Amino acid sequence: MTEQVKCSMLSTLTGRTLVLGLALPLAASLLPLQQASADINREGKVPPVEFVQARMWKNMKLADFRLEGIVRTSKKKYPIVLRTAGYEMIYEFQDQPLQIRVVIDPDSSMVQKRAKASDAWVTLSETDKLKTILDSDITYEDLCLDFIRWAHVTPLGTDNIKTLPTWAFEATPDGASRYTKARYWISSEYFAFMRVDAYNKQNQVVKRVEVNSVQQIGKAYCIKEMMISNLIPGRDISKTQTWVEIRTGKEGVSGL
Repeated sequence: MTEQVKCSMLSTLTGRTLVLGLALPLAASLLPLQQASADINREGKVPPVEFVQARMWKNMKLADFRLEGIVRTSKKKYPIVLRTAGYEMIYEFQDQPLQIRVVIDPDSSMVQKRAKASDAWVTLSETDKLKTILDSDITYEDLCLDFIRWAHVTPLGTDNIKTLPTWAFEATPDGASRYTKARYWISSEYFAFMRVDAYNKQNQVVKRVEVNSVQQIGKAYCIKEMMISNLIPGRDISKTQTWVEIRTGKEGVSGL
């Protein structure tokens, strides 16, 4: 298993679950982003969208994990606990009055938040989902991964991300979104998200999600480091970045 696997979330690797919760970024000034992809081969053969989606949804059912780590922005490090089971993820910020619950399934997504465990969950509206989380560049919409349910999906061809062969797709929203389209790359071997680019109305990439490395915990694989970048529109240069690092984890103890 190569350590350099890019995804924006959760999938299955040779029968063992790879847990990749979408996370939050570390800003500096203007940081050039390493080019991760060659030009898409528009003549490359891509299987039917429905087939790929079915495999993705099957793989996105999460292992029972309790993961500990940090979210780093330009201003602060936030200790977090991430609990996962089935289609459910709960992010618990250890030094902030914030917990986030995300449920993602083939038919819908839901994101809720509360200040502490004794409070009732409050479901976010479509408008509230577009807001950012703390001082990061991540929105609640990003955590929901709504783009994988957008009805209008176009196969683009084949490509390679960090030497791994991928299929490239492009999706456009059929509801409220900050983005006019999302382009994403899926590993043809593992059916895992390798990269996601989100576009503005000027057809410019404004956000990029990448997983830089994974690690083995028990019999499963999970994220070790993920980066989300807000890009300068029209340039392949990051304006801000947030990182999530998972430092320890256990299977079968999520409590969900």
